[in-house]
Amino acid sequence: MSADPGGPRPADRFPQDLIALQQDWIGVYNRLARRRGEGSAAELRAELFRLSCRIGDHPHWVDGDPSRMGRTRLWQAAQVAPGGEPQVVVRLVDGRVVVTEPEAGGGRG
Repeated sequence: MSADPGGPRPADRFPQDLIALQQDWIGVYNRLARRRGEGSAAELRAELFRLSCRIGDHPHWVDGDPSRMGRTRLWQAAQVAPGGEPQVVVRLVDGRVVVTEPEAGGGRG
């Protein structure tokens, strides 16, 4: 099988509940990244931790690809699946946290 090494493979069919968990994770991450000091971030961080545990413990990984590439393919699939949203990019620039919104229709490149 000659597939693009960076692209999804046919074996990477993720269960809908796992896709939904990853979409929830991305949504919480984006809310945390976009907050501008209002309120406490502790609840959002706790939710990210809880979702990370649920994603990592999902039964799919018993037979699926639990490698970093497998997790990356899940992350990519969750963004493009119905109801998905691109994840924002967070960087530290000159000592400031800078949040970059994804390009419209482009996702992360």
